[in-house]
Amino acid sequence: MTVEDTTMDRTVAVDETAAAPAKRIRLDSPKAPAIETSSGASDIAAEDSKPLTQEHIFRNLRLRRIVRENHNGTVAQLSLMFYRPVDTGLSGHGLGGMPPYERTFDKRGGAIRDATDNSNLLGTIGGAQASIFDNENCGDHLDIMSHFQLGSDKPLRTCCWIRSEGDALLAVAGDDQLIHIISLAWNREIRILRGHTASIVDLQPHPTDARLLLSVGADQTVRVWSVFSGNCLCVYHYSATAARFYPDGSSLFTGAASGDVRQWRVPDLGSEPSEPHQLVLSDSNLVVAGKKYTGASVDCIRFAKGNLLVKNTGGRIEYWDLESLSAIRAFSVRHHGVNISRFDVSFDDEFICAGNSRGEVYVFGIESGKAVARLAHKRSVKPVTCCLFTRDCRSIVYSSEGGFIWRYDYVDDETLAEWEKNDESASEDSSIE
Repeated sequence: MTVEDTTMDRTVAVDETAAAPAKRIRLDSPKAPAIETSSGASDIAAEDSKPLTQEHIFRNLRLRRIVRENHNGTVAQLSLMFYRPVDTGLSGHGLGGMPPYERTFDKRGGAIRDATDNSNLLGTIGGAQASIFDNENCGDHLDIMSHFQLGSDKPLRTCCWIRSEGDALLAVAGDDQLIHIISLAWNREIRILRGHTASIVDLQPHPTDARLLLSVGADQTVRVWSVFSGNCLCVYHYSATAARFYPDGSSLFTGAASGDVRQWRVPDLGSEPSEPHQLVLSDSNLVVAGKKYTGASVDCIRFAKGNLLVKNTGGRIEYWDLESLSAIRAFSVRHHGVNISRFDVSFDDEFICAGNSRGEVYVFGIESGKAVARLAHKRSVKPVTCCLFTRDCRSIVYSSEGGFIWRYDYVDDETLAEWEKNDESASEDSSIE
């Protein structure tokens, strides 16, 4: 795979995850924010002295990297590995936010981290392939580290990272009805979880117990597994389309094709049962009545500040207070169409990002309910299938049909102003005969 530095000319290389040569695509030069100034650099310095707000960072996101995977099909899902050795889990994410994520960088712009810190890893799935990229250590680059091809041609539909001391495990699943556990340290598949009898459409890690993995099957079951023993510990007999553990791990929530959202208890799984726990509909509580609220199939569930965020395939995101079981507000993603597109919550629990069928991504303030940024480019025109905030919220990564992965990064005002100046100079030069 060929990777080219794009810092100076602001072009973006389209990387193929196979051996094919990279293509180069010229992007439109980003426009700097309008700054009324009469003193040039002094105004930029004044801007720098102002506190840098998260809204300003989102408005200054610019497309810096495009990757095209060699399967050329839909990239069904992305997953960023946020766990570090000092983390005990992600229980703060969804219950009020996690502490700010501070990073240091070398002269090349690569993040400096401990060798056991895997929080730079980006996993992707598309077709019958899984790929793992380094999302930080190579500066502007998004470099492939490992590539896995399933033995069958049945497509993968979901993936997630699992914490493991001394390793990083990527769980992938799809139409072959199996959950494949891939070890990055060993660069191979180390375990297969068997039990589902139809396609697997969603995988989620437990927020505090690294042993546990949640899966949603089209066989009308939701299952909790022990990743390390390979045993199924709990079976929920319910036809779900998406699921998620509550951030403290005490319960789980499921979404259905009807739009219903239900809450289920998680049995004590401290010791593995001889037979899986069996739970049925009467063991759950209806939280959101789909016919009255969501109205379409649920494709993604998240949490922020202890409250529920649920999205349907029509692009509507509902924000619910779980104590009063009342709707706080709703977000509507413009031009969403009807498709599965997973959204994300920032690690401070203040923002959400969601894509649409036109290749655009919107960032919303959860408390304000307003859109604070829109990411769009003339070459990004295919439906967005998944979008993610990086942990420091200075980048957004999203995937789309056609095998594309797009990354927007924060660019400071001074750099944007310099780009604008260079573009104006180039325009003047081209007008001289």
